Amino acid sequence: MKGRGGHDATRLRAGSRRHLTRWALLAVGAVALIFVVYEIVERTWLTAVDMRVLHVLHMVRGIAASITAAVLVGWSIARSSPPLLVSTPSEEDRAHGAPPTEEARITHHARWMIRMRWIAVVVAVTLVFISTQAAGLLPASLTRPLLLTLAALALLNVAYTVLLRARFQGRRLLHLQVYGDLGILVILLHFSGGIENPLSLIMVFHVIIGGIILGRLQCFLVATAGNLLFCLLALAEWGHVLEHYTLQIFPHYGEGEHQQHAAHDSLYVASRVGLQTLILLVTAYFVSTLVARLRHDERQLEIMAARALADGQLLERSLETTGSALRVIDRSLRPRWTNSRWRSWFESCGTLDGEGSPAQKTFRDGLTRTTELTLSASVHETGPDDSPESQRILHVTTAPLRGARGDVDQVVELARDVTEQRRSQARMLRAGQLAAVGELAGQVAHEVNNPIAIISAKARLLLSDHRAEMSDETAEELDKIIHLSDRVADIAQGLLSYCRPSGAARAPLDIRDPVRRALAMVKSRATAAGIGVEDDLHGDLPPIRANAQELEQVFLNLLLNALDAMPRGGTLTVRTEAAPPTLSGGGRAVAVTVQDTGDGIPQEIRERVFEPFFTTKAQGRGTGLGLSICEGLVRSHGGRIDFESTPASGTRFTVTLPIEHQPGDTDDHHGPNADSRR
Repeated sequence: MKGRGGHDATRLRAGSRRHLTRWALLAVGAVALIFVVYEIVERTWLTAVDMRVLHVLHMVRGIAASITAAVLVGWSIARSSPPLLVSTPSEEDRAHGAPPTEEARITHHARWMIRMRWIAVVVAVTLVFISTQAAGLLPASLTRPLLLTLAALALLNVAYTVLLRARFQGRRLLHLQVYGDLGILVILLHFSGGIENPLSLIMVFHVIIGGIILGRLQCFLVATAGNLLFCLLALAEWGHVLEHYTLQIFPHYGEGEHQQHAAHDSLYVASRVGLQTLILLVTAYFVSTLVARLRHDERQLEIMAARALADGQLLERSLETTGSALRVIDRSLRPRWTNSRWRSWFESCGTLDGEGSPAQKTFRDGLTRTTELTLSASVHETGPDDSPESQRILHVTTAPLRGARGDVDQVVELARDVTEQRRSQARMLRAGQLAAVGELAGQVAHEVNNPIAIISAKARLLLSDHRAEMSDETAEELDKIIHLSDRVADIAQGLLSYCRPSGAARAPLDIRDPVRRALAMVKSRATAAGIGVEDDLHGDLPPIRANAQELEQVFLNLLLNALDAMPRGGTLTVRTEAAPPTLSGGGRAVAVTVQDTGDGIPQEIRERVFEPFFTTKAQGRGTGLGLSICEGLVRSHGGRIDFESTPASGTRFTVTLPIEHQPGDTDDHHGPNADSRR
């Protein structure tokens, strides 16, 4: 997640780079001006200007050129090789793995120095041939010693490479490279003009690299070592211990054998050594201070990045906990941040993208809007089809994020899954409708029950008292009246049973008894239909408190429904067993399972299975009250009825009932009486 800490870090890096670029350009401009002044003085007033002034100008030019080169090298390192400055991993490194260790950072530095040294060897060889063969700035006889010195540098670089691959201690290898390069540099200076060569200030590079790679103390040690080597070289040439080689770009007195060298002038040598010492020590101070500041800034960046990462993870976990999805997009409708839930919901469908999307409208008018979406199973992977059960309803709130000037820079979209809320509302609405229907049905059943009983009784009386006086056709019609009246009476009685709590007496009961009686009534029908019956009635179950006839009605209804679900034959399995404490009271319970191998219950009607008057049977074969009456009877016993169904594999109904409370049980509040009062 790109939070506030990430933006602060980016601004700090950009500011540092702009600062370095500004100083680099100023340094280049100053050196260019110095070179112009030197050329004007040398070409125009050479005869009128004292040679010492020209020497001073030459030194100023060399010093300025060396310092500028050092600044440019440092600037290049800061821009193109950030790992040299800090050990902090980039965002990409952090995304792909753990931060690099200190040993890995040192190895990287050692490898970088080896690569830079090969470049330096190539450049130095080129300068040797230009200086000795082409331009004649140095005697041709110096070609060999200079090339041998560079060959030694190349061999040292090969040795460094071997040591690096052999996993030689990284920090010692860095020390060997830095101090070894100082020694080679002093030898090259001796063969190319000694202290008169302005490139003597190339030691500034070693101080810079020492400060960046080795730390503050080592930076001053490198500066001190460079100063000592330069002082020894100056004293050796001044005292004629070492031969001084003429560099033609440096102004000299006289001609031929009478030519005077500044390297033999005490004042020049003293001032040159003092100036070199001052420059290297000042460079060490500034470099070590700047590097310490950079490392402090990088540590702050790391802290901000870690804080931003922690904030992002906290937001991610919070959104996951609340079941919400979040996305932040910019004006080009590209996502700046999304959490995993948003990706799982929307990435494959693109519902909220494109022309006319809520986000695009919010960018135009700056208004907050709410959108309701329905995702099908193919997108959300919640079901096998596009039925209401397999769909997800989402509320998406789109709101603007304004910048410092009040403009809408970004838009945030928050999606919440309201599927269960909508389903609960639908169930509450349906329950209210069913309550009203149930109340009306009870009133209708009560009003119908008496007239239909009179009609049935009158028809039976006519048929019994006047059968001889009736024709066969009339008697047959009376039989139809009696049969249909009885059917209406059964429906009315079922309605009354559903709408009113059962008042039948209950007693301790073995759950297997009503199950066995119900099985005995359906076995002959099952055999005729080619359906096998398997029963597994557990023999060690505690008793329950129930009404045997009501439970027999429940199990008989479930068994008959199972037989109807297997018109082509199959297997009917009935099982009793101890059930886990899943009832509302949390007490012990027993369960009766009725399972068939029929076609199963279609997904789209599963929510209506216990709905009164809902049936899938042919007209005249069912009233739609069977399962709803069963559910009412089971609930009145403090139990519950559940089902599981798989298309083409069958359905399993499970009736769970609480056991009879036994003396000595600690859960006095767990019992059928408590549940029956709900």
